[in-house]
Amino acid sequence: MTLPSASREVAIIGAGPAGATLAYELLQGGLKPLILDKAVFPRIKVCAGGLTIKALKFLPPDLGPVLENEIRRVRLSFNLGRTFTKAWQQPLLYTVERQRFDAFLMDRVRQAGGEFADGERLEKITAGPGDSHTLVTSRRLITARVVVGADGARSRVARGAGLQPVDFWHLGLQMEVPRNLMGKGASDFSRTIGLDLGTMADGYAWVFPRGQALIIGVGGPVHQGPQLKHYHGRLLSHLGLGEQSFPLAAHLIPHRVTPRPIMRGRVLLVGDAAGLADFWTGEGIFSALHSARLAARQILRFFRGETGALTDYQARVDREIAPELRASYQISQLFNYLGPLAFRVLWRYDYPWEVFCRVMRGERSFAEIKKRCRPDILFHKLLVKSARNRPIA
Repeated sequence: MTLPSASREVAIIGAGPAGATLAYELLQGGLKPLILDKAVFPRIKVCAGGLTIKALKFLPPDLGPVLENEIRRVRLSFNLGRTFTKAWQQPLLYTVERQRFDAFLMDRVRQAGGEFADGERLEKITAGPGDSHTLVTSRRLITARVVVGADGARSRVARGAGLQPVDFWHLGLQMEVPRNLMGKGASDFSRTIGLDLGTMADGYAWVFPRGQALIIGVGGPVHQGPQLKHYHGRLLSHLGLGEQSFPLAAHLIPHRVTPRPIMRGRVLLVGDAAGLADFWTGEGIFSALHSARLAARQILRFFRGETGALTDYQARVDREIAPELRASYQISQLFNYLGPLAFRVLWRYDYPWEVFCRVMRGERSFAEIKKRCRPDILFHKLLVKSARNRPIA
């Protein structure tokens, strides 16, 4: 059977936050991209649903309908042992349900005149004719001058273009548990998230409130899948839940900490497809939105006739995004090495907590912290700043 054919200037594969943001920016610049996604929207997306304050600068101001919980406190534990809570005066993040959040962003694209085909899977990508690429989908053949992979950690676009941008993979396992099962313990997570550190190298656990449910999950190196499942069981017991029969969903978290290629010719990768998730926190929405903005800028310049505009995309990612991801990776390794000592410092002193909060809000960066990780500077900050810390509530 001969498939119908179509021709577009830009084809975006994947309609998550990166794909939707890229499409909207291109529409605002006068291009009309085609957006494809294999799922039918609104679709379920496995994700803890944390939306950092710094990500909001890349998002529309009318997000109110999809923001669920405002988070100002973090309940911390080390190896599921001693637990304490610290707070900040301003919001650190919001929680969202990805099904509603992603649909909201794609509705904005549709309203701006975007062409969106959901339920259409990319099967194959090949070079040609000429300087274009041909996409074979489950419905048709599409010729596009520029192709963008915004199709997540297991990017078909990356594989089709021969790109391998990921250095490390983490595996996330999470379960959605109704709040009422926790009884009085549910009140511990009012405007509060839970984080457990130190149980396993490069691993962590989280509890995120989302509406009337708690998202309870663990993450760590992908090769430690069995240990992660055991860790999740221990986490449930630590929370007083015991064994639960709710589905345990898995998702891959990709990390790029070396300058691996994220483009080839006129094929570009953004967001998780480019491995741009934060190593320490696992958060990927901020970098997805940031990389989409950078890609849009370069694609618009390309279609205005600027030589080398597309090839500048990776250079901009490596200059504006990659240093933060590398610093996050290096600081997480330092925290792993110091282990209980690092956690005691976080428990005892408010200055490290203040730094964490400012990073979450986008007021400081891991790259800045890395530059200031000299022992004399750190001791001065701990002694002087902690002595004059104001109470936080």
